[in-house]
Amino acid sequence: MKSEIKCIAIMGLGLIGGSLALSLKSAEYKVIGITRNKETIDSALKTNAIDKGFTELSSEALLDVDVLFIATPLSQIISDIKKIGSFVNKEIIVSDVGSTKSDICIFAKKNLPQNVIFIGGHPMAGTEKSGFTFSTQNLFKDHAWVLTPLDESTKNRNAVALLKKIIISAGAIPVISSYERHDQAVALISHLPLLVSLGLCQMARKRDQNEIANLTAILASSGFRDMTRIGGGNPQLNFDLISSNISQLSLILPKFCNEVENILKLVKENPETLKKAFNEISKWQNDLYDKNGKNTLLNI
Repeated sequence: MKSEIKCIAIMGLGLIGGSLALSLKSAEYKVIGITRNKETIDSALKTNAIDKGFTELSSEALLDVDVLFIATPLSQIISDIKKIGSFVNKEIIVSDVGSTKSDICIFAKKNLPQNVIFIGGHPMAGTEKSGFTFSTQNLFKDHAWVLTPLDESTKNRNAVALLKKIIISAGAIPVISSYERHDQAVALISHLPLLVSLGLCQMARKRDQNEIANLTAILASSGFRDMTRIGGGNPQLNFDLISSNISQLSLILPKFCNEVENILKLVKENPETLKKAFNEISKWQNDLYDKNGKNTLLNI
């Protein structure tokens, strides 16, 4: 395995792939862009996000590539992994940016040839926007980027070490986890909030239509806006996120509902205990983030 990475390919130049390209070009890596849309390639070349672009994965596109990031939509990643073995006969590190890891990592472990070293990945950054137009060089700055190696072999440890350097160059903070634990964690802090946001939008939308005219929509202000921001994101992405981790969501949703029901119960039966709990919750949430909204537990 190479000790130094010089050429990186990014398959998919949407918000995440485009932002990764911009950040790695700034860090002086050679960056190859692979995306079906010729206009996106032209935009990426014009903004100096990539050195060269291809409209499909091919041996030519991967000729000098040391690391390939798959940044296509979550529902497409496994089908893209299937193609890789056909185009490379040298050793190459492959990672992805999918927000759930178990299905992807298990598939890669079973199907990729030995010369392809796959390390699952998930940058904990993004917005409700999508597409190369919204890419930004600083998207990953001070955000966690999870790496989920398939095993503890020497070649995987070496690949993780090289990917950590790349991630740090992009401004992110590497976090290592098993893919199982990753999916459990993101179900709670990412996919459940999305589910709640979607549910709130659905309830307000139905009430707006059927029960109290359009008063809910008229009165919806900053609190509702902030709570439902992610529900207003890309519909296909939201579907992919919820459906890809449904097993974990099914496990934690009843626990969440129980917490909410317990709060309502304490309002009636033990308000002093509830006030104490609210104080503890407030302290915990405020301690978790600094004044700029960054997670204080990350080792920056």
